[in-house]
Amino acid sequence: MGIKIFDLPPNGLKDGAIADINSEQSISTPNEVLSRNVEKDGSETKVIKNDEVGPAIRGDIVTEQTSPEDPPVRKYVQYDANDNIVSSDPEGSDEFAAAVGEQGQGGVKASMKTKMALHMLRVELPMEVIDEINSHIDETTTEDASGGLVGQINQNDKSAQLVFNLTDEVGQLVKNQIDLYGKSYVNKGFGRDVTADAFEAWTVHSYAGDFNPLHSHGVRTSAGLSCILYLKVPEQIENIADPSEEGLTLNQSSGTVDGFTYFTWGDGDIQDANRFRPVTEEYVKPEVGTMLIFPNWLRHAVMPFYGDGERRTFSANMNIFENSSFENMSEEDKMKHIEMMRK
Repeated sequence: MGIKIFDLPPNGLKDGAIADINSEQSISTPNEVLSRNVEKDGSETKVIKNDEVGPAIRGDIVTEQTSPEDPPVRKYVQYDANDNIVSSDPEGSDEFAAAVGEQGQGGVKASMKTKMALHMLRVELPMEVIDEINSHIDETTTEDASGGLVGQINQNDKSAQLVFNLTDEVGQLVKNQIDLYGKSYVNKGFGRDVTADAFEAWTVHSYAGDFNPLHSHGVRTSAGLSCILYLKVPEQIENIADPSEEGLTLNQSSGTVDGFTYFTWGDGDIQDANRFRPVTEEYVKPEVGTMLIFPNWLRHAVMPFYGDGERRTFSANMNIFENSSFENMSEEDKMKHIEMMRK
């Protein structure tokens, strides 16, 4: 299974734009963990904890002075989750200028510091995997899940929200991969060693007029993740132009975001950029084979669409456990605790 990993910037990626592939994180086999810290044991790939220096999660401008006689030196220092120094670049270096966005004229210098707002992980799955998941759903998925979901999926006889079983053979394979992606999300984004456990999943089968109102997802642990995988997208949605490239807006009933997923992580609105506020919302065009992983608290909605065809998605919620909490537990007790938290 070839899988590509993309890093989405905290202030959003314009719908339809192409993110830079993170070649270091992308993998070409189904069992690889999406993390820098991996080791091979035959055909099995395991995450290993890096006890030295983890990935940088924050940076600060600091001033250092070796002795009273020496001039002070400004540096841009990056730290991992344990406050270990990942890098230290002095003022005047290209790295310092690139990191702080430094500009200067006539001896006057200024720097802009961007604040992190949101991590979102994008995973691309090959079509043969998507086809297998769709076939499995068509052949086995029948249990209604709408009682616990807010989706207004009822405009067609085929409209449905169905339980996806994570314990059968195919479901277990899907769960194993999602757990690895969740572990990678936390490891790469926050430098923390965790166990991710996808404990519930469902599919949404939408037709013309169906929609999902603004909502977030629940988990059993204090921190958790959710995901969306696009399995089928009607042709009329696929043919919608990229709003950022075509200069399209929501004005004049344009249909620019029909069937799109809307994410919002603040209290602003579409005019934020004009007010010098960071953008805190994004419309994402669904693409077959793309999975988005994000914090469970992230509010999102699905816009209605019109015309023929099924818009099908798979979603799951993940509990997240700090591995440090299991240090004094046996493997059996650890699994009992994880299973208990699924209820």
